[in-house]
Amino acid sequence: MLPLLLSAAALAQNGVPLRDRVLVVYNSWTKDSKSVAQYYMAKRNIPKPNLCELKIDDRESQNYTNLTRADLDKEVRSPIKKCLKRVGEKKILYIVLSYETPYVIAHEMDGSGLAMDSYIADIWEDGPDARVVNPYNLIVHGKDLPPRYVPFADYRDRKEANTIYSVWRLDGSTAGAAKSLVDKAIQAEAEGLQGQVCIDRRNEEPISAIPESGYGMGEWALQRAADASTKAGFEVLEDTHLAEFGTAPAPLHCDDAALYAGWYALRHYNDAFTWNVGAIGIHLDSASALSPREGENWVANALKKGITVTAGAVEEPYLQGLPSPDVIFSALYDGANVGDAFLRGERWIKWMIINIGDPLYTPFPDGRTPAHKVDPHKVDQ
Repeated sequence: MLPLLLSAAALAQNGVPLRDRVLVVYNSWTKDSKSVAQYYMAKRNIPKPNLCELKIDDRESQNYTNLTRADLDKEVRSPIKKCLKRVGEKKILYIVLSYETPYVIAHEMDGSGLAMDSYIADIWEDGPDARVVNPYNLIVHGKDLPPRYVPFADYRDRKEANTIYSVWRLDGSTAGAAKSLVDKAIQAEAEGLQGQVCIDRRNEEPISAIPESGYGMGEWALQRAADASTKAGFEVLEDTHLAEFGTAPAPLHCDDAALYAGWYALRHYNDAFTWNVGAIGIHLDSASALSPREGENWVANALKKGITVTAGAVEEPYLQGLPSPDVIFSALYDGANVGDAFLRGERWIKWMIINIGDPLYTPFPDGRTPAHKVDPHKVDQ
């Protein structure tokens, strides 16, 4: 069975299998955290030396108390730096945080929450305290779809590249739910991600009549995601009503969902989706991931209902700081794994976004858009 499990995730970049380029971080205070980490490493055949231990007490890991910046450096960043140096900080591309690791830290200036994961992404830099431009990000405007994606490994191999990481977490309401994210990703790779794409806009005007500024930026990004999905051969259910899926006059159901992007209901999940195995979804709202484990937020409930990959904000990230569905979907259709695609679609690091799922998950390893086939020997924008 092992070759099947590794068929998509073990693709090599520059001769190094991607499974060797994952650092898996667990919290030794809880048995479940290590159990999830070991489960993931076994399923993806990640080398044992790539396991990294944190020691964060039960109060912080279980009750989600915000870590201060001082705590972050002492309890999280310093141990991870040691692990990276041990296995090779340039070798590692993806850092996966196991279940029951904290995810929010306190901003020293105003007390708002920042994503711990996002601070790990930029772990070697001593630059601005918050909202750092992601050098791997791609920004798109107008009707044109994103150009071919640049594999993250190729970006990192550039001499001038920042040593940043695509940071993910295996999380959810239980340890079993966190492990299931790995199982569903592997199953979807083996069977193929099937279903329709659902896009939920909120403006009935033609896209050409909507200025690409303010909330219009979100409308344009969603329209490009819909266009890319159509070009990739998916059936696309696109709604333009202000109401979101599940609320009339919008469609009451998004069944057989392979991919979803839409907005907007703050800190709320409409149970209108039937998630296929391997499904990927992004809901653009400012509190979409207040907790990946509990509460009314979109991410926690999408995970409970069966989604395989998602991302969201732990606090107000501004619209520009939310994941860009057009860039993400286009990269996936080009053959990217989710670790590359989501980092490509994230404008800022040291900010508010967490990603949940297995970064090695590659839903379309052969690509679905011939015009955007990736040339592995060419790195361009």
